[in-house]
Amino acid sequence: MAAAAEPEPQVSDAYLVASAQRGYIDAYEILVQRHSAMCYRVALRLTGNHHEAQDVAQEALIAAWENLARFRGASSFSTWLYQIVTRRALNKVTRGRASSLVELLPDDVADPAEEPAEATERNLAVDAVTDALSALPFSQRVVIVLHHFEGLSYSEVASVTGSTEPAVRSHLFRARRALGTMLQEWR
Repeated sequence: MAAAAEPEPQVSDAYLVASAQRGYIDAYEILVQRHSAMCYRVALRLTGNHHEAQDVAQEALIAAWENLARFRGASSFSTWLYQIVTRRALNKVTRGRASSLVELLPDDVADPAEEPAEATERNLAVDAVTDALSALPFSQRVVIVLHHFEGLSYSEVASVTGSTEPAVRSHLFRARRALGTMLQEWR
């Protein structure tokens, strides 16, 4: 009987960053593979546009590479990357580009047995949440996305946004209250 294959040990981001800072491009490639989906997902939820999200994610990964020598490891690489993505997304959004947050929520695979009425109801609810999120000020939208969609703690969100935990809690409170008001008919 053959021995079960042992999983390859996971190399830490800190090790990969240090290697990339020493010029090992392959190490940065692994970081890109590891974090590019997150970059795109956050950018999409913040810009609401597939093409803008692709641009933001790509720009953020390039900016991270270009500034990698300045990364000192005071936070995790992913927290630093969240900061870059968030700033790039804010730049896109505040440039006055229209953004429809069509794809803010993760795609759910529709149940083939789902009744048409149920599918329609679910789609209407998703559209209502998407519209409500797009109506939030960016400062509230970003904390909702990072905390609720990405699962970051209050302190991590504060670190990414450059604010304090009380400010994050305040933005979350206001965002939740606004969403509750806007989505009252869906309760």
